[in-house]
Amino acid sequence: MPNDQDFKRALRKPWLVTGGAGYIGGHVVHVLSKAGIRVVLSDIDLDSANDKFSGQTIIEKCDIREKSEVEALFIKYGFEGVIHLAALKSVEESQTLRKEYFETNVTGTINILETMNEFGVNKLIYSSSAAVYQAQMGENLVVEDSPLSPVSYYGQTKVEAENAILEFSKNNQINAIIFRYFNVAGAENSNLRDTSTQNLIPITINRIRSGMAPEIFGDDYKTPDGTAIRDYVDVRDIANAHLKAISYLSRNLTSCVLNIGTGFGASVKEVITLTQEIMGTKIEPLIKNRRPGDISVIAADCTKAREVIGFESNFILREMIETSI
Repeated sequence: MPNDQDFKRALRKPWLVTGGAGYIGGHVVHVLSKAGIRVVLSDIDLDSANDKFSGQTIIEKCDIREKSEVEALFIKYGFEGVIHLAALKSVEESQTLRKEYFETNVTGTINILETMNEFGVNKLIYSSSAAVYQAQMGENLVVEDSPLSPVSYYGQTKVEAENAILEFSKNNQINAIIFRYFNVAGAENSNLRDTSTQNLIPITINRIRSGMAPEIFGDDYKTPDGTAIRDYVDVRDIANAHLKAISYLSRNLTSCVLNIGTGFGASVKEVITLTQEIMGTKIEPLIKNRRPGDISVIAADCTKAREVIGFESNFILREMIETSI
């Protein structure tokens, strides 16, 4: 844990973690709590929250689309800063549920920003996504100033939210770190595993356990094996990046955007093959059509994150899969 004086002063007041009952949020809350940082976890769905966290974690229901609910939290607690994770995140679903995605991902973020300004809270860590980029085979690793041209509407809402944060930061003295996560995997423990029906690794594990064939959505991409390539980063590394970001923001430094990944890509076929090797199975994958909004290849250049907050990725793909089983 960072031990500078500014960081220690930041522990006097709690941090709000929106979307804290989710997969990434649960790990962030876990790491912050271990570091001695008081946390108020908020989420619209708290069904699993009480099972995941001890009685020391403050849990509040909040719909970020309703500004009055956000304001009520700020009235009740004097926050040091906000870690804003709450979002809708399905690439495929976003193509048809545009209104819902805009209201949660864009309007919800603006509600957070405006409330922070009203209550004099000036530290924000925002969960964005590699979906803001449009990468093609043959390009180098994407850097933070690579062109933003999202294929999916989900990615577009993340661009709009980022723009709102950076504009608000410039005009209202809010210091923000925007994390562009790549494909998140792994788990600290079984209680915090990803139960998503959207992410490749848990979906593949669940299908294999059920005796069903793993699914590959598209095998005609312009990649070596025809399947999409992604940069998989461990959720434990992501959670620790938030701790480093809190230390950074405690020094009142300028806002910045940081990629959070590993710098290495793995194809869908490679992930499925490795998962089957670990689980001791050999089931022929089922090839299906591409999903709307998916891109072919993307992996992160994390040089800036390493230089700005000292971020390092510590877990390899095998470890991410093993802890997900």
